[in-house]
Amino acid sequence: MPEYKLLINPFAEIDLIEAKEWYDLQKENLGSEFIQEIRNTIRKISENPFQFPVIKFKIRKALILKFPYSVFFYIDDKIINIFAIFHTHRNPIVWKKRFKNT
Repeated sequence: MPEYKLLINPFAEIDLIEAKEWYDLQKENLGSEFIQEIRNTIRKISENPFQFPVIKFKIRKALILKFPYSVFFYIDDKIINIFAIFHTHRNPIVWKKRFKNT
């Protein structure tokens, strides 16, 4: 299995920060638990990105355990591009627009 370089889009970083802050307001340390679940998912993506289903074009989606979020990414050569970390009930038009702009 080839090794992949991992790139996280600045928009995905903002998604992550905003979600962590929201969870921290809900319960102490919940934001940290959220970040740990994201890290676990990103590790799984890095180890085997093809285990996650293609949902549209070349976009893949990895569900986050314990939280209603997904990591959206695509693979370009040997680069895994994470472009959104999205709440599952948020309007998908937003991440679709981001993908078009990558």
